Amino acid sequence: MTNHLQRIRPRSLGFSLVELMVALAIGLIATIGIANLFSGTSRTNRLQEGLARLQENGRYAALRIEDDLRRNSGQFCSNSGGNRQVGAAAPMWRDRVPWIFAPSLNLPDSGGMRSVSSPAGIRSTALATEPYALSTRFFMQGYSCTTGTACTPALPVPGMFPAAALANDSRVPNSDILTIRYLRGTGWPIEDADPSCFPGATVTLAPQVGDDPVNLTAGSLALISDCESPFILPIGSVAGNELTVGPRLAPTRLLNCGRTGNRDKRVFNFSRDFVTITYYLAFRANDNPDARPNAGTARLTPSLVRRENGEEQVIVQGIDSLNFRYGVRDRAGNMRFLTAAQVDSQMANTIPCSPKPDGVNPSPGIPLITEPGCLWRSIRRVEASMLVNSGDEVPNLDPISRSFQYMGTTFTPTDSGTLPSGLTAGSFPRREFIAHATQRNKNP
Repeated sequence: MTNHLQRIRPRSLGFSLVELMVALAIGLIATIGIANLFSGTSRTNRLQEGLARLQENGRYAALRIEDDLRRNSGQFCSNSGGNRQVGAAAPMWRDRVPWIFAPSLNLPDSGGMRSVSSPAGIRSTALATEPYALSTRFFMQGYSCTTGTACTPALPVPGMFPAAALANDSRVPNSDILTIRYLRGTGWPIEDADPSCFPGATVTLAPQVGDDPVNLTAGSLALISDCESPFILPIGSVAGNELTVGPRLAPTRLLNCGRTGNRDKRVFNFSRDFVTITYYLAFRANDNPDARPNAGTARLTPSLVRRENGEEQVIVQGIDSLNFRYGVRDRAGNMRFLTAAQVDSQMANTIPCSPKPDGVNPSPGIPLITEPGCLWRSIRRVEASMLVNSGDEVPNLDPISRSFQYMGTTFTPTDSGTLPSGLTAGSFPRREFIAHATQRNKNP
């Protein structure tokens, strides 16, 4: 019995080499499966997070741009009564525009514009010497840009925006710029029934519940509107709610602060409440140490910048392209969509502008003799196309996931391909977002 146990005991100890190899193979297969599962799950999570971030950023950018576009050319109670002109496809209304009785406007992002020259009706850096009507063509201006400071139409001053280049804080090449202007704030009612606006005259404000605090100061410009005849003049001094009119241009037109009658006459701080908003793309340094260089040795993130009265703020990061299209209504009432270059040139002078507002140079009394760039006041709709990426790369993204459509064209960039901005495409999912708004502040 003992000998029998001794003979079978060695067979019950340990594993054979074949058994070990089978066990190791099974363990290796299981490990590879778990690793692949983890890698696939991690990649799927990164893709889902990237798509969620892309969706959130794209929607926010579109809503932010649309909000400003809807405000474009907004003025207080600027009606169109009595301004209708005959059009072939639809009646046309001439804009109500403010009359300027101040020597200098000092509009931000205008290339140092102080006034509108007479009689040409173009922007000027000189001080005005006589009152003039400010055409709403100066309330919107777009540019189609490439590299450096090359834009169409040309920038009034090359340095008014950052030059386009592959560098931190530079503007993104081959992307558009759009500047719009509008009046915001509540303003303040005028207490006097029929106040004078001659130099040295006083105007008493009557702030109501909910109005902004009176923030006019000596040297600022005031916009006064009575729902029909807005005008802008300088303020000499402020004492409480009482304003004193400063030196202004010759009073050949303006006698009172608005017409008499039961009109809602209000005063606004033009220097602060008439805002200039500019949208463009700029590069910001990517501080993620895991990010791959995408501009030589640099790591750059294209970002949407909103500039208000010269102050920049990054709205959203990860915007690869930004392009604007403008819906223009011509003199006959027909609509068509154009680029900034086409709007500025009137499609090589083939599109007649709508009748210009009263008082606008040249030939202020003849509405069909239009000023340069007149189609900018004929815009009734704006569309902004944005190409948005996920912010962080998704490793080993397949070609279908890297492909995208932008402005009607399908693109399938390779990982090492180059985008119109000059950046390396990388492994990002991308989608197009479109912001669009009708110019509801245009009459009618």
